[in-house]
Amino acid sequence: MASLPLEGLKILDLARLGPGPHASQILGDFGADIIKVEPPSRGGRELTMPDVLRRNTRSMRLNLKKPEGREVFERLVQQVDVVVEGFRPGVAAKLGMDYDSLSKIKADIICVSLSGLGQTGPYARVAAHDLNYQSLAGIPHMTGDLDGAPKIPGNAIADDAGGISAALAIMIAVHHKQRTGQGQYVDFAMVDTLLNMMLLQLDEVQQTGVSPQRGETTLSGKYAFYNIYECQDGGYVSLGTFEPWFWEELCGLLGVPEFAGNQYPDTEAEREAQKARLREIFLTRPRDEWVQLLMLKDTCVTPVLSLDEVMANEHHRARGAILSGSAIGEGCVDQVGMIYQFSKTPGTIRRQAPETGADTADILAEVGYAPGEISALMGAITTL
Repeated sequence: MASLPLEGLKILDLARLGPGPHASQILGDFGADIIKVEPPSRGGRELTMPDVLRRNTRSMRLNLKKPEGREVFERLVQQVDVVVEGFRPGVAAKLGMDYDSLSKIKADIICVSLSGLGQTGPYARVAAHDLNYQSLAGIPHMTGDLDGAPKIPGNAIADDAGGISAALAIMIAVHHKQRTGQGQYVDFAMVDTLLNMMLLQLDEVQQTGVSPQRGETTLSGKYAFYNIYECQDGGYVSLGTFEPWFWEELCGLLGVPEFAGNQYPDTEAEREAQKARLREIFLTRPRDEWVQLLMLKDTCVTPVLSLDEVMANEHHRARGAILSGSAIGEGCVDQVGMIYQFSKTPGTIRRQAPETGADTADILAEVGYAPGEISALMGAITTL
């Protein structure tokens, strides 16, 4: 097997929710050694992330409130490159796990604090969740129908995009450390990622002085050529036909060549007439017939897939973006594959999600505890 690009990178992951597990999964897929620190058992009342987010990680139970647990924690910090935490702002400092404290244990440590709204600013201590972060970035405002209320997007965008973004932030800090030998502190806020996702819309506000409204922009359904249409069988197709030559091809295939030269109608009446006509046309055939007719032509038309269809999709599976459980290993389930496709250093699933605390003894041995010490420590550090 080819070496993985992040082999040798050690990350101590204290973040149990939000973008932390997703960031760890991404970095673990490409070879990073992820040690997930889990609290002592509370009799089945634990918060455990889905297995797909815990693959390629190791798990240890550690009671950080006990002196023995604190000693183990400090040994771990001495041997890792990055510590990731997801406490509410101010909590890490109270626990002695903030960057100032960790850098005294290991001078070149990278400490990443994951939060929704950041460690600074007037909202830093506000209690909030994914939809709240989206709302503060304007995402629901731009989601929904022209005359309707803001809509809730269909996934936890702040967590999901935040995990990808957090992985990037960690690697930027690691690259700096490799060049300079310096660790640093990363104040990562999910809302900052969402603001960058809204970069163009926010720039439009800056350039024009006018706030775009849902349903009144190119990307939110203003025009016929960038829209979603229902088909005869209740399925849907999406059009993303920006370029005029794609729009011309589509208009010809749909039997409305008169629309080709008027992709951006000036009046609302013309725009609504185009959309109404396309709605009528798409209702004349089932979704998959339209897909067969249009998708492989230069029309920028695709089906709107349900999630079970996404998992079964031939393209995703051909690329390995969706992996078959049987190809991963015995007892494995189908799951989303690697986020990136590298020619020389592809990611792999080397280990399935561990049972909580399954690697505690092995990790204790790695940080220097003798077998007799491990036996004595296990009872102290893994219980309340």
